[in-house]
Amino acid sequence: MPASERRATESAHCAIDIMTVQQSTGVVSRKTLTSAGANSRSSPRTADSPRVAASTAASEDEHDSNTHNSTQQPLVSSSSSVARSAVTTSDAIISGSGDCGDRNGNKSKHCERPAIVFLRTRIAVLCLLLVSAVVGLITAQSYFNGQPDIPGCAMSYSRPRFVEQTKFDNSWTRFSTKYKLYLYREGGYDAHDEAFRIPILFVPGNAGSHKQVRSIASASATAFMELVNNNPDVFDRGQIGYDYFTVGLNEELTALHGYSILEQADFINDAIRYILSLYPETRAKYRLPSQGTKFALPTSVVVVGHSMGGVVARTAFTLPNHIVGSVQAIFTLSTPHNNPTASLEYYVDKVYSSVNSFWRHGFHNGTLDDVSLVSIAGGNLDSMINSDYTYIGDLAPPKNSLSILSSGVDDVWLSLDHQSILWCAQMAKKFSSMLIQIMDARQPSQLLPLDERMSIMRRQLYSDWERGANSAPESLATNRTTNDDYSYVYVHRDGAARLVPEDMQKLLSGDHADKAGLGVALHLLPVNKATSDSTAQLVYDPRLFATAHASGSIAGYQPILLGCNRIKVASNSANPETSVTCQALSAPLPTKLPMRRADDDPELPLYALNYMEVPVSALEQFEFLGMQLPTKPGVAGFFHATIVKDLVQLESSPSYVRLLHSLAIRTPTTKSRIGSSTRTRIRLNVPESPFFVFRGTLTMRRNTSSSQFMSAAPRFRPIIRQSDGRRFESRFWYDQDTVDFAIHGRGAYLPSDVITNAEDSELKSAGQWDGLFIDVWADPDYYVGFELALRINWYSSLNRTIKRYDMALLAMAFVWACLVMLHQLRTWNAGVSLETTPSPKCRGSLSTPAFPSCLTSIERLIRNGTLSVLLVAAVLTPILQRMVAHLMGNVWSPATLASWNNLFMGTRGSGWVLGLVPALLVIVSLGFVALEAIVLTAICSLASWAMADVSGRFESTRKHWSRHDVLEAVSEDGRLKPRFVKIPVRPLIATVAFVVFVCTFVPYQFAFLVIYMAQLFTAIRTMSHAYLAAPHSASSLTPQRLLVSNVLRDRARYQLGLLLFWTSSLPYCAPELLVWVRNLSVLWFEDAPSDHNLANMAGYFALRLLASYHIVPRLTFTATERAAPSRTAWWLRVMTYAFFGSAVVYAWLYSIRRPYILYSVANAISAWLALVQFAEFPLRLVSPVQRRVLSSSALLGSRTSSPAATPVSSPEVTEFPVFARSVKPLATASRSNDQLDRKLR
Repeated sequence: MPASERRATESAHCAIDIMTVQQSTGVVSRKTLTSAGANSRSSPRTADSPRVAASTAASEDEHDSNTHNSTQQPLVSSSSSVARSAVTTSDAIISGSGDCGDRNGNKSKHCERPAIVFLRTRIAVLCLLLVSAVVGLITAQSYFNGQPDIPGCAMSYSRPRFVEQTKFDNSWTRFSTKYKLYLYREGGYDAHDEAFRIPILFVPGNAGSHKQVRSIASASATAFMELVNNNPDVFDRGQIGYDYFTVGLNEELTALHGYSILEQADFINDAIRYILSLYPETRAKYRLPSQGTKFALPTSVVVVGHSMGGVVARTAFTLPNHIVGSVQAIFTLSTPHNNPTASLEYYVDKVYSSVNSFWRHGFHNGTLDDVSLVSIAGGNLDSMINSDYTYIGDLAPPKNSLSILSSGVDDVWLSLDHQSILWCAQMAKKFSSMLIQIMDARQPSQLLPLDERMSIMRRQLYSDWERGANSAPESLATNRTTNDDYSYVYVHRDGAARLVPEDMQKLLSGDHADKAGLGVALHLLPVNKATSDSTAQLVYDPRLFATAHASGSIAGYQPILLGCNRIKVASNSANPETSVTCQALSAPLPTKLPMRRADDDPELPLYALNYMEVPVSALEQFEFLGMQLPTKPGVAGFFHATIVKDLVQLESSPSYVRLLHSLAIRTPTTKSRIGSSTRTRIRLNVPESPFFVFRGTLTMRRNTSSSQFMSAAPRFRPIIRQSDGRRFESRFWYDQDTVDFAIHGRGAYLPSDVITNAEDSELKSAGQWDGLFIDVWADPDYYVGFELALRINWYSSLNRTIKRYDMALLAMAFVWACLVMLHQLRTWNAGVSLETTPSPKCRGSLSTPAFPSCLTSIERLIRNGTLSVLLVAAVLTPILQRMVAHLMGNVWSPATLASWNNLFMGTRGSGWVLGLVPALLVIVSLGFVALEAIVLTAICSLASWAMADVSGRFESTRKHWSRHDVLEAVSEDGRLKPRFVKIPVRPLIATVAFVVFVCTFVPYQFAFLVIYMAQLFTAIRTMSHAYLAAPHSASSLTPQRLLVSNVLRDRARYQLGLLLFWTSSLPYCAPELLVWVRNLSVLWFEDAPSDHNLANMAGYFALRLLASYHIVPRLTFTATERAAPSRTAWWLRVMTYAFFGSAVVYAWLYSIRRPYILYSVANAISAWLALVQFAEFPLRLVSPVQRRVLSSSALLGSRTSSPAATPVSSPEVTEFPVFARSVKPLATASRSNDQLDRKLR
C-alpha cells in the first residue's frame, strides 16, 4: 500500500475512534459531525424517553480550565448511523490533509504525541514525586548519617553458659512449649548449675533473645569477684552476688502485638514463682562464707527489662497470677514507657493504657509503695525507639523512680543505640556496679530499703553536679587541725591557687623538708574580703594525686575542704601569719568533667577533671578556705582554685525565627585576671521541643595581657555541658568548636489520668521544664571569654522528626487515599472525562472512560487546590489547638484538656512551630501515595499484558480470559437479557470456607491479605480483558470493540482504585501475621479473641465479591424528575461523600497517635460501598422508566447488516443510568453474536 494511502487510512481510523468514543459518552462533537457530513441528530426529549447526564470529551487544555458538563443527551443511535458517520468522516479526512487534522491542514488537538500528552497531564504528579523524592532522600540520609552524637562504646566480652530449667514445665506454666527459662553461668566464676544467690530476671524486648543478658551478667560477676577480693567482709553486709535468670520468648514482636505482651507477662509471673521456689533447698545446700550472718529466703526477684521487656515487666503487676511483693525493683533499658513506638494494633494501645493507669494509681493506693522503677535510655543514637517515651516522671513519684539518658550517666557519658545499651562495656560495668551496691541478702526482698537504694542509685547514675556539687558545706566539729598536722601551710593572697607538679615540688623543698613525712599540705584562700555572693571554684586533674591513694585509683582522691581562722602566736614564731586552726567541712562531691574527644579510642582509659563550687556565704565565720592536698604529686595534672565575685550567668529567650539564621551570645570580657570564672552558664528559654537540633559554634577569646601566670597552652581545653532542670538529660563535649544541642522532651502526648505523682511543690517542680542550660568550663588564666553562635541544624532535625512521627506518614497517606477515592467517585457520578488516551492508529488521543485513574485523581487534587487546603490545615491545626487549650485551660477538667491536647500531633513541648512538621508530612505522604499508585499500576499493567499475550497464543486460554459478563447482556436472538449474572457456585463455596477458617483457625488479618491478593488478581484480569477487547489492527477497529474496551477499562480503574485504598490497611495486618507464623513454628495455636472477629473483615470481603462482577453504580439523578430512585440516589451519594469526609477528619485528628483505627475506618467505608453496589438491583426494580424498558423487550439491533436498522432506546438511558452501564457498549450492536464473539476474542 502506498504511503499516502496508508496515512489516509490511519487518519480515517483515528476519526472513527474519536467519534465513537465521543458517542459512547453521550456527546458527538458538532465540528466532527459537520466535517463528516453526518446527518445523525440527537433524539428529541420526551417525558417517556430515557435520559442520562452525559459528559464532554477531554480537550487539550482540560486540566488548565474548569471541566464543563454538556447538556443531557439521549444515548440513542443505530449501528447504521454510526457506520455512515464513520465512512463520511473518513472520506472527508482522506480528501483533506491526510493527517489527523481539519480540511485546512491544521493538526487536531487530539493528535499530540503520547509523550507530550503524558507530560501535560501528569506534570503536577511528576513535580510532586520529585519534591517527595528529594525530601525523602534527604530525610533518609539524615536518619542514618545525621545523628548529633557519634558511637564510642568499648566492646564487652563474656564466657556465657545457659542452663535450661527443664523442671519449669506444664505443671508451672501453660506456656512451657512456647517460652523457655534459663540460668546464666559465667565461665571461670560459676561452678554450680543451681541458683543460691540473689535472683535477678532478665526480660528481652521486641524480637529479643535470652542471650542478650550475657554482657551485663558477665560484668556483674567480674565486679563482684573484684569486690570480694578487695573486701572479704562483703558477705557480712549481705552482698553475696546475683543469679541471672533469662527467658527465651520466641523472639516475638511485642512492640507490634499487644496480646504477646499479655502472654509474656503471664509467663514472667509463673517464672518468678518458680525461681522463688528454688531457694529454700539451694540456700541450705550451699553455705556462704559469712561470720554468722543469717540470710533470709528470697521473697522477691529483681527484674531487668530491655526495650519492650520493661513494659512486659510492668504488665505482670496487673495480671491475676502476680504475687504481691514478688518484684520490688525494676530496671528498664531503652523501654518506651509512655506510648508505644508503633501503634499498629489495638491490643498494644489497650495494654499501654491499662498498665500506665495501674501504675499511676498504684503509688497512691499503696500497691506499689516499696517498688523502685529505674529507666535508662540511649538518647540520640537510639533509632529504634523515641527516647522521649522513656521518661517515667509522669508514671511514678521521684521517691520511687529515676529517669536518665546514658549520656548523663557518670563514667559512661555516651549516647547508645538500642542494642549497644546491653553490650557496651562502659554501661555494663556501671550498671553492674550499681546492682551490687543495692543488694542485701539479709532482707527478704534481697535489697536495701527503698530510700537507701534510691539514694545509692542516684549517686551511681546521676552526675555529682545534679546531686549538689555547689551545695553549701557544713562544719564538722569533731575534726580539727592545726599547723602541726601539715608539711606546710601556704596562703594564696591573690585569691587563686594554681598548682602543677613542679610548683608542689618547690613548695615541699627548703624549709619544709623536715615535715615532708606528713604527706599533706594546707593551701589557704582568703575569704574575709569576698562578698556574700562570691563562690569558690575548684577544678583539678585527679592524675595530680595518682600516687596519693592507697588503691592507686586516679579518680578516687578528693581534696578535703576546711574552714580556717588565724590564731595568736608569739611574735618570734617562724610563720605567725600562717598559724591557723581549721575545722573540716562536709564538702560536696566533685563533678566529673570527661575529657573525651570525638575521635578518641573508646578502648583507652578515660580521664575526667573534678570540679566543685563552694558558696562563700557558708564560710562567714572563717577567714580562709582551706584545701588539704597531698604533697607528693603525680607526673601530670593540675589544681586550680579561685574565689569568683560574680558567676557569669547569661540568659536568652530566642525565637525560632531568630534561630533560623544565627544567634550570637557573648560573655563580657574579664578586665582583671583575678576573679575570672572557670564556669559560665547560659540559659536558653526555648520550648521543650524535641524536633530541633541547635548547632552551636564556640569561639574562645584568648587572654593577651602579659602576666607571670600566663602559659603557652591552657591547662585544659574548653568543656561544654548541656543539661536541664529535670535531671533527665545531660551531655558533655571536650575540645570541640562545633556541637549539636538536642532536647529529649517528655513526649508530645499527655496522660489522660487526673492522678499526678508529685506529692509536694518541690517534687512537682523537679519535673518542670525550665529551659536549656549550657555550661562552659575554660581555663580562666588562658581565656577571658567566648562567643557562642546558635542556629537550627535542619539536617539533623529531620532525623528527630522521623523518630517521633514515623506513624504519622501512615495516617497522612490514608487521608490522601480517601481523598483520591472520593475524587474518583465524584468524577464517576458526574460522568466527566478527565484525561485522554492515545489512539491505537494515529498520533492523537481519545477521550477515555469516565472513571478516572488513580494518577489522574492525584493530579486533579493537586491542581484544584486540595493540596493547598491540607497544607494550610496542617499549619493551623496545632496553632488553633493551643489557642483553644489556653483559653479553656481554667474551664475544662484535666482529663478533658489532656484529651484535647492529644489530638493531631499533640502539643506538649511543640511550640508554635509544630505546624511545619505536619505540612512536610502532607507533601511527603501524597508523594508516597502517588508512588504506590504508580507501582500498583505498573504491576497490574505488566501482569495483564503477559496474561493477554498468553491467552492470545493458546485457544483454550483465550476463550477462558475473553469471557465476561458484558457479553451476557445479549441473547442469541438479539434480545436484552437481565443484566445481573448469577453468582457462580465456586465463589459461594469459597465464601463459606473462608468464613469457617477465619472463625476457627486463621486470623482475620490473614483473611484480609487473601482478599487483597484476590483483588489484585481481579484487577489484573480485568485489565487483561480490556487489553483483549481493544482493537489492535485496522480490521478489528470497530465502535463496538472500542466501547467494550472502555467499559472494561472503567472497571479495571475502579478495581485498581480499591486496591490503592486497601493498601493503606496492609501495615496493620503485618504484625499479627508475623506473630501467627512464628506461633505456628512452635505449634502454638492460641490467638487473641479479636483475631477471629468476622466483622473486622466483612466490609472488605463484601466489596471484593461485588466489585468482581461490576463497577460501583453511578449515583446520578435528574433535576426535573423527582422519582423515588432519584431521591434514593441523591441520598446514597450524599452519604457516600459524608462517609469519606468523616473518615478524613477522623484520621486527621485521631489516627496519628493511634493509626491502627484506620483499618476499621477503611473496613467501614468498604462496607458502605458494598451496600451501595448491593442496592443496585432493588433500586432498578422500583424505577418506573426501567420497568418500562425491561417490559418492552426492545430489540438491540437487527441481526442483518441492513443499513436501515431501526434505532432503539438503550437500557442505559434511564434516570438512574449507572445500573446498566456495563451493557451500554452493546446498545448499538448490529452484527450477529458470532461475529461479536469472534472480534472480542
